[in-house]
Amino acid sequence: MPSYSNAFAQINGSLSGTVTHERKESIPGITIVLMGMNQGGIKLGAITDLEDKYEIIDIKPGSYTVEVSGVSYQKPTFQLTFNEGQKLTRSITFQVSTSELDEVVITAKSEAKELEFSAKSVQVIETRKGKLKSADLGEVMAQTEGVNVLRAGGLSSATHFSSNGLSDDQIRFFYDGIPLNFTPYAFGITNVLVNAIDLVEIYKEVVPIQFGADALGGAVILASPEIFDGLNGSASYHVGSFNTHRITGNINYAHERTGLFVAVGGFYDYTINNYKKIDVAIPNEQGQLQQRTIRRFHDGYRAYGANVRIGIRDRKWADELSIEGYYGDYDNEVQNSQVPGLIDQQSLGIDQAVVGSPFGEVCFTSFSQGLNLDYNFNLNAQWELDLKAGYSYTERISIDTSRKLYIWFGVVVRVQNQPREFGEADHLTAKSKSFFARQQLIYTLSDHHSFKLSVAPTYQYRTADDLLIEGEFDPALDEGYLLDVVTGPEYTSDFLDKRLQNIAFIKNYRQNIRIESLDPSIEGTFVDERSVSNYGAGNKLKYTWSTRFSTKLSYEFAYRLPRQDEIFGDGQLVQENPELRLESIHNVNLRWNYASRPTGGSEWQLQGNFFLRRIDDLIFLLVDAEEFGSFQNVWSATSQAGLTHRINIKSIQNALTLEVQNLTNAKVFDLFGVQRPGRAFYIKSTIQFELPKAALSITNDENNT
Repeated sequence: MPSYSNAFAQINGSLSGTVTHERKESIPGITIVLMGMNQGGIKLGAITDLEDKYEIIDIKPGSYTVEVSGVSYQKPTFQLTFNEGQKLTRSITFQVSTSELDEVVITAKSEAKELEFSAKSVQVIETRKGKLKSADLGEVMAQTEGVNVLRAGGLSSATHFSSNGLSDDQIRFFYDGIPLNFTPYAFGITNVLVNAIDLVEIYKEVVPIQFGADALGGAVILASPEIFDGLNGSASYHVGSFNTHRITGNINYAHERTGLFVAVGGFYDYTINNYKKIDVAIPNEQGQLQQRTIRRFHDGYRAYGANVRIGIRDRKWADELSIEGYYGDYDNEVQNSQVPGLIDQQSLGIDQAVVGSPFGEVCFTSFSQGLNLDYNFNLNAQWELDLKAGYSYTERISIDTSRKLYIWFGVVVRVQNQPREFGEADHLTAKSKSFFARQQLIYTLSDHHSFKLSVAPTYQYRTADDLLIEGEFDPALDEGYLLDVVTGPEYTSDFLDKRLQNIAFIKNYRQNIRIESLDPSIEGTFVDERSVSNYGAGNKLKYTWSTRFSTKLSYEFAYRLPRQDEIFGDGQLVQENPELRLESIHNVNLRWNYASRPTGGSEWQLQGNFFLRRIDDLIFLLVDAEEFGSFQNVWSATSQAGLTHRINIKSIQNALTLEVQNLTNAKVFDLFGVQRPGRAFYIKSTIQFELPKAALSITNDENNT
């Protein structure tokens, strides 16, 4: 006779979740204990792992008291009731117990530190202190050794970002793993307010394959604040000189039981930017040039943007699935040519003064909007799929239609017959549609070996329209099509009880270019097509000599694919060049780190770095006498650093940083084979004191170039 006892067997429940710190630091090793209130005092428990996760299974129906314990933290307790087969999820947030801070030193590494101590050559910046000081993202990143952020002026001015000898387009920027140009901050990283960022990862050398990037050895990854269960958010308002206003805010909601979450963010920037005084050469009443120092009067800036993200997480079929929509709008007044003429006539008392007329109505405007998809799924303990995709539509508009002629005092002196202040009169709209995808498949063979495969295609279409040109032939109407694909595998292996870690990878770089132009000479369309495909490879090696001392060695042969505006031009002052070759680099890096043993609540670290870069076919903007230019390949460039040292001394409430950099010894050869050497020496020291509700920072910089 069959038995039916199993059909009526009791199904037990489970409890799982994460334990985090109120400062979002990692705190593994926390104990969670269930005390049965009506099961004879039965106890069940678990300890959080390195990812701050825990799980307790086989919980019988009934009421329990949950006790959570961790050294030097407040010990929360709460009650839970389990029905038959019920599976509950609870996220627990610890608060610092100030009464115990002086007695115990926590030595567990945060997620940021775990990343820094891996074989990846990365430095992680946590932005909590920057938020307290209302710093912007450029200021925060500039405090990292080997990183320089130079600005031509204030908000919205041209910015030059460099890291260990690489700069600007040689470095790729991402926001939550998505290329920055597919976000509301598509027009520059310094437009990102620090309040919108929780973590910054700066890869100074070899970039991990999971980003699908064609960087020459550098990337900046921005991470937005984590979305916690319940309703939470933040806002900031920054007021500065010259009528500068910066506003940012975000509000998030997550439902623990269903996994649904919503995140809304936005920003607004405004400034008149009349901060800058410049020396100009203007005629006096007798018509003779004289030097005067005046303020800029047509240099204002306004920007705003917003994003909405909706998704679901912690489901059986998705660790996270979300879709995000965004919009960003930017308006820039243009005061003068970006390459103004200079005059130096000591006999007239003129020393490097700007000569020429200013602009009073020229302006550039742009906006970007789009959608992004993010999907992550752990199929099982071995397989993981990560997919990101996006669409972006961008318009850049340049307007130069005024007939008025201005002088440097902001006064109109006459009205011209033809509309133009700069170059040829135009009302040009450049339109761009872009699609990107990044698929990454991860296979974990064991605790010591894993394999990744990344495929990252990007498709871009560009055209333009000048409203001032009548008739059928408008050179701006040329259509450009660009397909970039970066593909490659990566293999990670650990040996000697994970003291030795090695990461090896191969990349394929493919680019297809097509330009369709109206050609009056043939009364039809002229088509120019080109396709290239190259391979690169690299290896990263890390060895931990002791718990306090480790070294990293990496090498990469990589390529950078020319950007859309480098190939097609900007429709304004930059002409197209479909024959641009890919930049290539030989990239060698050696890094070491020594950390003292924490004693009495303080510790110190010594970090050093040596790198060598050899770049071929360097892409450079060459400008002619009429200020029209095009991007060209120059022959080669070598950048090397002797040593970069950093000493970091920390205690619970104070920090002292002394940084000495012998950063760049560059040799650049232009198209004519002329060598242009350069050298920079940089010293920076920072002393920072933190009080319970205040912060004081003193920084001293010296630059000798």
